[in-house]
Amino acid sequence: GADGALGAYYATVAGDAARPVDDQLYPTFAAFVDAHRPELEALVASHTTQTNEARRTVVTLPALGLVGADSGLPLSLLEVGASAGLNLLLDRFSFRIGSVEAGVADSPVRLECEVRGDVLPPVPATVPIAWRLGVDLSPLDARDPATRAWLRALVWPEHRDRMAILDAALAIAEQDPPPLVRGDLTTDLSALGAGAPGAAALVVVSTWVLAYVSPALRRTFVGQLRRLAAERGRNIWLVAGEGQSILASLGLDLTAEPPDGYGPSMLALCRFRPDGSEDSRLLAECHAHGRWIRWLDAASAVAAGGPA
Repeated sequence: GADGALGAYYATVAGDAARPVDDQLYPTFAAFVDAHRPELEALVASHTTQTNEARRTVVTLPALGLVGADSGLPLSLLEVGASAGLNLLLDRFSFRIGSVEAGVADSPVRLECEVRGDVLPPVPATVPIAWRLGVDLSPLDARDPATRAWLRALVWPEHRDRMAILDAALAIAEQDPPPLVRGDLTTDLSALGAGAPGAAALVVVSTWVLAYVSPALRRTFVGQLRRLAAERGRNIWLVAGEGQSILASLGLDLTAEPPDGYGPSMLALCRFRPDGSEDSRLLAECHAHGRWIRWLDAASAVAAGGPA
């Protein structure tokens, strides 16, 4: 249907010639749905929202750098709700966070993030990754054309910059797919984490995934992290980018429940020790798609104009 009347409204289809929103958009959309109802019913019955937003790595990068500095080790990344695993490839991306540049300078995936506030996040020049694994209830294969089409369909049609980032990240993943497994973040972390090498710091990464899990199961997830630290006899870190209300529900004393019931998107870093002790830090407020970040953690902040 890309060559039909509805496609003319989509910048991702029609480019700069896209038709502005007007009073004919809804009738055009309704006619498209009526014309393709069987195909659309089959699509929505067999697919779920699994947006894989590669720019979210601009938010998690500073937190991963803190883990590397704290542990003195390369990192093992275990991403929950990984979708196609694009965020596991952050060591293949180029970053500009405020005025600071990091990562692979000539990467086709160029990610920019506005810094708000008076301080800069501590952006590492690079993050050494020794091991990586993504877990998802329905992992997606970036090599599959239908999967790539579905991931593109999940991007809002006016967000052409997001589409360009997605396409560039998918091209990397097609050539070098990140390892992905089918699993559940509330039951399988122990078994999955057992495969990580002992000579690297194991970091579990969650980016806007826990909202799809009930509050009780979120606490089960945290219990899995505590168990994993005890079983491995080593520290385990959690880097979590989630809504404020989601972080408040984890039982880690990260933040208060927001008055509006959800609150802003936020970044947190938690360390679980084998002896059962733990500490948690609220690092930043941020845009859910990584467009901006406001660093809150004074202990790790960099003064504006100072070295990163």
